[in-house]
Amino acid sequence: MNLIKFLAACLLSAAALSGCSEATLEDGSENGAGVQRNPVAVTLAQSQARDVRVELFSVGRIISKSTPRLAAEIDARVIEIGVTEGQSVVKGEVLIRLDPTTYELSKREAEAAITRLNASIANEERRVVRYRGLKTKDMMSQERLDDAEAQLAVDRASLVGAQARLAIAADRLTKTELVSPVNGVVERRHVSVGDFVSVGSPLLTVVDTVALRAELPFPETVGHLVKVGQTIFLESAIAPGLVVEATVDQIRPQVGAMTRSLMVMVDLVNPGSWRPEATIEANLVVENRRGAIVVPASSVVKRPAGEVIFLLDAPTGEVVRQSVVTTGVRKDDWVEIREGLSVDAFVVVEGAHYLSDGALIVAQEPAL
Repeated sequence: MNLIKFLAACLLSAAALSGCSEATLEDGSENGAGVQRNPVAVTLAQSQARDVRVELFSVGRIISKSTPRLAAEIDARVIEIGVTEGQSVVKGEVLIRLDPTTYELSKREAEAAITRLNASIANEERRVVRYRGLKTKDMMSQERLDDAEAQLAVDRASLVGAQARLAIAADRLTKTELVSPVNGVVERRHVSVGDFVSVGSPLLTVVDTVALRAELPFPETVGHLVKVGQTIFLESAIAPGLVVEATVDQIRPQVGAMTRSLMVMVDLVNPGSWRPEATIEANLVVENRRGAIVVPASSVVKRPAGEVIFLLDAPTGEVVRQSVVTTGVRKDDWVEIREGLSVDAFVVVEGAHYLSDGALIVAQEPAL
């Protein structure tokens, strides 16, 4: 019996509350026909005209334009190694010395032969002159004159050969010192002191750390946008905060068989601490749009009709209207509007997600 009384009391209370709700409408009516919608507090901004860069993003790698593997050009024994792996070297610096003994002896032998032949030639030239004088007086046979002239010709030819041997010996002697052809870093040493090396034996690998190349893949679907000479901005994680502006130097003619991408190459001088094989990020500028219309990114919201913004005819207006827009380039805090908006229009920024077409608003301080 007590339970029945309790339920009856609850029903009476609910009815009383319902009656009170109808009696306390804002306009005092019982049917709610004059209910006012609560305005939404928002902030406003004006659309602006700005130059916009259309960019393509890629992640690639840095390589050295030159990685010479230095080899022996003569047969000799290694007598000195002046560098270690990881050591920086400059162009022209002596890295390895080979035993020069054999080539120094060859050079001396050629120099001695030249001296001897010069003396012999001088003697033969005097003899030929004397024999020719005697021959004019019929005091010398033609045969002896011919022999003297032939000997002079032989000596002169031998001199040419000796001079060639001297040049070869001198050239080989210079090759007993292996010098760096580039400014770079020794990547690997292939020999030790005491090793006998033959022509073609690898001695050192040097990596050029100054003349670099960035290799950047881009999807084949954007290949029609990529061109030689375009501006590109490069940044590597190995040197955070350092952005390098360069231009596209080459585009490989073939699409990668596995990646289906175009390889874009950018040649550059090391801006500081970049290293070959490091990762590099790139923004390739494919278009510059002058006077593009931009708005704060948070002013563009998703609706069933697509991407929309909410506009006011004046900053003191109270009702917004919805406008479907076509967006373009996006950055962290702004977005380009390609269609659906004019410059200097007032758009809702904060609070846009809570609005619909025709909603009431209360404008706060502008966002921009």
